[in-house]
Amino acid sequence: MKILMDPHRLLSSLSLCLDFTKEGIARHHLQVAYIGTALAEEIGLTEDEREMILLASLIHDAGVSTWGEKVKLAEFEIFEPWEHCSNGYEIISKVDFLKPVAEIIRHHHDRFGGGNRSGFAGKRIPLAARIIHLADRIDVLMSKEEHVLIKRDDIIRAIESKTGQVFDPELVVTFRSLARRESFWLDLVSPFALSKQIYPVQNQLKRVGLNDLKQIAEMFAVIIDNKSPFTYLHSKGVANVAVRLAEAMNFGREDLIMMEIAGFLHDLGKLSIPDEILEKPGSLSAEEFALIKQHTYYTFHILREAGIPSTIAEWAAYHHEKPNGGGYPFGLEAPQLSLGARIMAVADVFTALREDRPYRPGLGKKSIEEIMGKMVLSNALDGEIVGKLFDIYDYLPAGSRHSLLYPQWRASS
Repeated sequence: MKILMDPHRLLSSLSLCLDFTKEGIARHHLQVAYIGTALAEEIGLTEDEREMILLASLIHDAGVSTWGEKVKLAEFEIFEPWEHCSNGYEIISKVDFLKPVAEIIRHHHDRFGGGNRSGFAGKRIPLAARIIHLADRIDVLMSKEEHVLIKRDDIIRAIESKTGQVFDPELVVTFRSLARRESFWLDLVSPFALSKQIYPVQNQLKRVGLNDLKQIAEMFAVIIDNKSPFTYLHSKGVANVAVRLAEAMNFGREDLIMMEIAGFLHDLGKLSIPDEILEKPGSLSAEEFALIKQHTYYTFHILREAGIPSTIAEWAAYHHEKPNGGGYPFGLEAPQLSLGARIMAVADVFTALREDRPYRPGLGKKSIEEIMGKMVLSNALDGEIVGKLFDIYDYLPAGSRHSLLYPQWRASS
């Protein structure tokens, strides 16, 4: 099965989850894509070369998940960028159609003057990586407090001060030429022009196979789960359990793949939650729980915006809805919840109960069965699916702590 999708729209929408900060959605990746493609066009790169820069820009910080890491990257001077570049390379290189992009990501913080852990310097650094490095730092220098045309001269001076040492001198000259145009800066901050400037040809629909979409979904599952050692491998665990349940309930092959994709992406919106809330050892305050409730709302709307099939979006985003109508964030009731959405809810609760959390260790079968049984009695979970879950309990994956997709430092957490 192949789905008509726009790969640009898919990645640009999914990249929104990389841009959650305490101030909201920052649009950093989209703005870096705009600056990078503008530089590429100015120096006369081919359409294929600009395409690689666009795709790499949209996911260049895939190796960063925690808000603490994002705060460090928001500083103009970065002293140890290699780890997140290397992590990004490892994650992205597992997606077949993004493999050429992975090498760009690995080098996108290499300093032109050398001294990089990659061993590269000067023109040996891939041109696309040099362009994204410059674009990334330009965007970091942007200020919400000052009008962009007032801030422009400060940005130019800061970039020029690092010419040759950090940035490619030829690209700095190109940037200086672009920076003279007010429209360059106004497009950068405009809510109307940015997407059109990056994607001059709209609706570039291509047939994307379910397995390609699955690879992208698994890539984002890694990013999501790397946010906390307590959620490490959670998305993969939910996907595994949901697929086993769906298989036991006679779902067809294509629906099983869609279920796995939904499982990988069900917590996409959790990147909007501050790290300290996810790792809090005690009870959450009303304000903290309000922030938790927003994560499935973001999952739903990001997936819809990305052009993901509505079935996958609903299976992924409805995992905190309840047949009794007491779930969140949409307050759906039993007739509005498909079998796939109910399966995902059961898989999420079961996987969470098995896992270590800041406030308790992972639970065994007896405790899990007791808790989920009470949820069935209150009509918070579908009783038939919970019954099926324990019928196949001994055949469910144990939840390995290791995966080639995941940076190995997480394996010891």
